[in-house]
Amino acid sequence: MSQYLIDQVSGIPNVEIRVNTQVVGLEADDRLRAVIVRSGNGAEPVQLPADALFICIGGDPRIGGAAGIGLAANAAGYLVTGSDAASDPGRSWPLPREPLPLETSRPGVFAAGDVRCGSVKRCAAAIGEGSMAVALVHRRLAEVGGE
Repeated sequence: MSQYLIDQVSGIPNVEIRVNTQVVGLEADDRLRAVIVRSGNGAEPVQLPADALFICIGGDPRIGGAAGIGLAANAAGYLVTGSDAASDPGRSWPLPREPLPLETSRPGVFAAGDVRCGSVKRCAAAIGEGSMAVALVHRRLAEVGGE
């Protein structure tokens, strides 16, 4: 979460921030009435009265599967794409052209959204990058003679 958002939310008296907490249930009729949570240490669930709920799943990229197929990532764990993918130390870009804008260190594999190094970490941007990735996949398919 961005520091400015942490600062703003922390200053709101009727907002409680809980980390390492799992939502295990909700109580509602025509609107949300309560949230049932359990802390990370396995404590018993606690029911909290609530009118609204926002869940932030975190800012750490989850690239386990991507790293497993040899995609390059930066020191913070974000996938490198575009020209950064071609200049990754210890790797050589195998094609005569530069990587396409969202192309990873593996030709034809694209990354979009928050998992990508240099992304702006905004939903609308991730949606746009996803659309862009589809167009780039078509470009790559045309390059290799696919459909």
